[in-house]
Amino acid sequence: MTTESPVPAGWTESERPSLLHRRFEFDDYDETRRFLAFLESLSKELGLYPDLSFARTHVRVTVHGPDGGAVGAEEREFAARAGAFSSKEVV
Repeated sequence: MTTESPVPAGWTESERPSLLHRRFEFDDYDETRRFLAFLESLSKELGLYPDLSFARTHVRVTVHGPDGGAVGAEEREFAARAGAFSSKEVV
C-alpha cells in the first residue's frame, strides 16, 4: 500500500491489485439514485471511472490505480469526495 496519503474514511485499500473499495448503504432507491448521479458528475469532472455495482439500497464502488499502477492522489480524491457526498446526503 502507498503512504502517499491516508486512505479516505470508510474505504479499504488493497495492494494487489492496487485499488480502493467501499460499499455505501442507503435507505431507499431515491438516495441511491442521487448518489449514482453524483458519481457520474464526479467521474466526468476528474476523468476517473470506477467500477460500480448497485442494487436498490446500496452501491459498491471500486477505484483502481491508473493503468494497473498504485492508487494515487486522484483516486483518493475521488474516494474522499464520494464519501463526503454520501455522508451529507444520507440522514
